[in-house]
Amino acid sequence: MKTVKGARDFLPEEMILRQDVIEKIRSVVDVFGFQQIETPSLETWETLCAKGAGGEDVFKECYNFEDLGGRRIGLRYEMTVSLARLIASDPSINLPFKVYQVGKAWRYGEVAKGRTREFVQFDIDVVGADTMLADAEVVACAVRCFDALGFDDCFVRINNRKTLNSIMKSSGIEEKKFIDVLRVIDKIEKIGSENVKRELSGKKVSKASIDKLMKFMAMNGEPEKILKEIKDFDGVDELKEVVSYLKTMGVDSKVKIDLSLARGLDYYTGPVFEIFSEKGIGKSIAGGGRYDKLIGMISGKDIPAVGISFGIEGIVETIKERKMMEPKKTNVRVFVVAVNENVRGKVLEIVNSLRENSVSADYDMRSRSLSGQLKYVSSMGIPFSIIVGERELEKKSVKIRDMKTGKEELVKIKELPKKF
Repeated sequence: MKTVKGARDFLPEEMILRQDVIEKIRSVVDVFGFQQIETPSLETWETLCAKGAGGEDVFKECYNFEDLGGRRIGLRYEMTVSLARLIASDPSINLPFKVYQVGKAWRYGEVAKGRTREFVQFDIDVVGADTMLADAEVVACAVRCFDALGFDDCFVRINNRKTLNSIMKSSGIEEKKFIDVLRVIDKIEKIGSENVKRELSGKKVSKASIDKLMKFMAMNGEPEKILKEIKDFDGVDELKEVVSYLKTMGVDSKVKIDLSLARGLDYYTGPVFEIFSEKGIGKSIAGGGRYDKLIGMISGKDIPAVGISFGIEGIVETIKERKMMEPKKTNVRVFVVAVNENVRGKVLEIVNSLRENSVSADYDMRSRSLSGQLKYVSSMGIPFSIIVGERELEKKSVKIRDMKTGKEELVKIKELPKKF
């Protein structure tokens, strides 16, 4: 009775934490003016494999099959391609289009802590704005999301694909090898500089070019210093503009320029960024960039776009590892306890009254004893119990017990909704 490798079951305690994380992110993106959309988990293989979309490595990891109509279908490996397809198919959408979506995606990759084959992403995107203000908006929103989640150590690494291309050119690398080299560079955090050098050598990049390239890849830190050193490369003006906007938005202290940041997907065309937690599980917990050509690959008409994706699995694992949120087994606030069978009907009336007033309430459905019910309430971490007894009912009252302190209080039944 095993799950498929890379897929997981989530019990209520885990789901409460996951939903809390998602709702905290949602509360911030709502304030930033992003609107929710939903796209299908299934896409045509032609859409998923649009030239220049994911890249060969991603396509190899994409779950796909032939349906009963003989059509090639794929499970999405992320949600950006689906958004691009939506924009390409609906010219009536008003631009700029500030949207977010939450959903599952699938990739047949390595399974590790915080990395599964079925995973949840929370994406925010701005479509139809070609200024760097859109990039800054996405990054600033992401930083505020992590502030809301309680991350006091996160930082943003920013680079530009145009700058990387310019660096590769100045390092003597042929343009036809740019994509392959970028894919190798993207693994530097995972496999280390020496292994990156070996892989580049295997792709017939000269030692002189590798040495020159790696000097740039080692450059990271304060934006002002790095941007001065690379001022003659393409895309640097865009980086300066993004950093300037982020300063105005009050999040520049968390920004670093990192020339080794490439992002693995082929469709990025400008600034790229990743958010890291220094005390986390050792990898990025959000990432994205500008993809001005992706919609054009599907529709034939380029529309500028930029976005970032939150990896919910990595975020949740980091929160658990660092005990950043109090674990909860249930969201039930009140459990209504029956002293004996004679008061069961009254229990249901009280539960119904609480629920009608939006108080999360539950009761026993197994005819357990008073002690058995209270033991259950305590084991589930439910904050309050309402004890319904015959003597109290004669006074049209019940006892409220604070399960943490054990303190009890006699309260009129009609006052219960107001009390909670």
